[in-house]
Formats: sequence, C-alpha cells, structure tokens
Amino acid sequence: MKIQIGPTTTPRENFIADAMLPAGTPSDGAWEMADAESGAVTPAQIDDVTGASRVSWWVGELAPGDRRTFELRPAAGESKARGIDVDDQPENGRVVVYYGTLLQSMYHYGLPNYRPYFWPNVAPSGRAGSGVESTDGSQPKSITDDGPPDHVWHKSLWYACGDLNGVDFYLEPAAMNRGYGPHVGTGWGRIVHRSFDWMVSGPVWGGFQQQVQWVAPDGRILLDDTRRFRMYRMKGRVRLWDIQADFTPHLGEVTFGQTNENALPLFRVADIIDEWDGGTYTNSTGAVGSPNTHAQRAEWVDCSGPFTRAVGQDPEIFGIAMLDHPSNRNHPNAWFTRGYGPIGTNLPYFDGPLTLQPGETWSLKHRLFVHQGMPADANVAGRFVEYAEPVATVVV
Repeated sequence: MKIQIGPTTTPRENFIADAMLPAGTPSDGAWEMADAESGAVTPAQIDDVTGASRVSWWVGELAPGDRRTFELRPAAGESKARGIDVDDQPENGRVVVYYGTLLQSMYHYGLPNYRPYFWPNVAPSGRAGSGVESTDGSQPKSITDDGPPDHVWHKSLWYACGDLNGVDFYLEPAAMNRGYGPHVGTGWGRIVHRSFDWMVSGPVWGGFQQQVQWVAPDGRILLDDTRRFRMYRMKGRVRLWDIQADFTPHLGEVTFGQTNENALPLFRVADIIDEWDGGTYTNSTGAVGSPNTHAQRAEWVDCSGPFTRAVGQDPEIFGIAMLDHPSNRNHPNAWFTRGYGPIGTNLPYFDGPLTLQPGETWSLKHRLFVHQGMPADANVAGRFVEYAEPVATVVV
C-alpha cells in the first residue's frame, strides 16, 4: 500500500505522520514504512483505537511544497525498535511509561491521590559517558515538580478546578498552617479513576484512554471526564506528547468557577529552571517573563533554563512548552504564568465562568514539548504549526 504525504507550506522535520487506512486493514503483526525515493525503512504502527484503521510512522523531513511517497508493508521480522511501552500497574494505582526502555513518566490514578497526574516528566538530559556515579549533574530527571513545599497540591502535570458547582477539586488536605481548608465548600472533591478503554504500546507511539468522574465530598458525581494520552517516539533529545480531556456533566449543569485555582491543564516546572532560579518564560507573541506572559493570549508558552549545573561544567539548557490546540474554546487562550513555576491555560479565570449543560462537552487538547536549548533554538513555533496543521496524507 502506497501513502503520499504533503505538501506543506512550512518546513517539517523529525515528526510523526498519520494516515487513515481502508476499512479492514489488519492491525496485528509488525509493519514498516519504506521511503519510495531513498529506500530508507522505519517502523510503522497500525491501530484502530478510534474505530477506524490508521497508520503512524516517523518522518525525518519534508520541505515546503514537496510530496513524498511511502510504501506500507509487513516487516520482515518482529520489530526490534525501542518505542513507547505503557505498563498499567493497578496494584500501585499507576501507569508507567517507558521511552526506549527508559522511564519517561508515571500516570498516578489510584488512591490516595485526590486527582490523577503525570510525574515524573523526564527530560533527556545527560552528557556522553556520564553515569550514576558521575559528578557532572547531567543525568535524566523530571522537568516538572510534584508537590513542592510552597504548593503541595501542584501535581506536576494535571487537571483540576477550584470551584466546580461550589466544590473544590484543586486543593487537598496537606501539611499547611492551622486553619487550612478547601477554597470553596466544606470538603475536597476527588477525581476518581473508573476504567481504561484502551492502552497501547508500540514502536511509534504509546498511550491510553481513561474514564474518570469528578465526585463531591457527599458522593455526588458532577462530571464525567474522558482522557487521552499519546506519547511519540522521536529522534534526538526531544520528547513530545499529547493530552486531551473531554468534560461532560454527569446529570445537571455544571459551572467551572472564575478562580485562579484551576489547572485546565497546568504544569509546575522544575524548581531549577523556574523564573526565580534563572529560567525564562517565553510565549508565541515574543513576550518574555512571567509579568509579560501572564493573562496574555498566546498559542504556546515555554519555560527554558539551565537544567543541569555542575562545578566545572557548562549548564545544559532544557525547556518545556505547552501548546494550545486551535480547536480549543477561545483559542488562543490566556495563560496563567507565575515566576515560581506554574504554567497553564485557565479559560474560566480569564474569560469568565463556564457553564456546561447536560449533554454538552468541553474538550481541551494540548501538546507538551520537552526540548534542548531555548525556544528559538528548539523551534517551538514550528512545533506549534506542526500540531495545528498536520501534514496531509492520502493512500494512493
């Protein structure tokens, strides 16, 4: 089967292409994609998690205006490509995500957590020849923080709402000062895992779809929530993954309150590169610094800085960007950015309370991009175009 990609108006490199396949295309077995011009072969992955057959594969580059043809074919043997492995551990209440056999992230969904979250989110730092006994400070580590002392409810990368129909789904019981309590109401709500619809590992991508519910302290279910996670196997020192949440009222209408205590979604950048410790916030308009990016509409926001710092060594610069998909309501959204580490979109806070009627769904789609270098060096702007305008593909 031959598949053509392109053309595009902007240069693309090191990206994942997707193509819809004819109904009935088998998804089992090992597959590969061969470049018709160069003959280069790369692993391909076929799935039907959305109900239709689709193939995904890695592409090195595509120049503006070009078209390229690939041949999808069964692989000669079992694929040995090190891709994305997703391991559900219900006894531990978590999904462990491996990137080429290395730990990449964990999705914590079980009790006693008050809400699911991703931590760690590992940056591919590390100097050649370094090891666990090295003193150069370059080992891979999380570029996001989980439960820092100043805001222990900041859960690395997560969804939450400080006022959903008068219930606090943002704060949680914590070792704080006397008199600490929920932002609204008389107790803390929980976002409760119900089931996984599918879970996929593969040479090109890995991920899952999950069903959760937002449960008030008195047991009332306020919101049904469908989540999707998809991480891609890229080349080089980058990490790229998508998260999506679809919020639908369980019975009656729900209102997301106008509060700054929302994570829709939010990530807490690692302390070592937050603005207070030498990192730099940048958004798609060119604004720099948390005072200039806070409450401003932008397609993306990035935080980059000296991620590893060791005596006698130049620091390694790494960053993490969140990209706001054009299909999101009120795109480009205004951003919540503070110098001590939180970055994310918060539509109800900046645009006013959001009420959903029964049967109405609010979808949030975002891409996370971990990269080496500052945002201009890493071409964060180009990654947004890639996200907003996927390369056209067609079976020929």
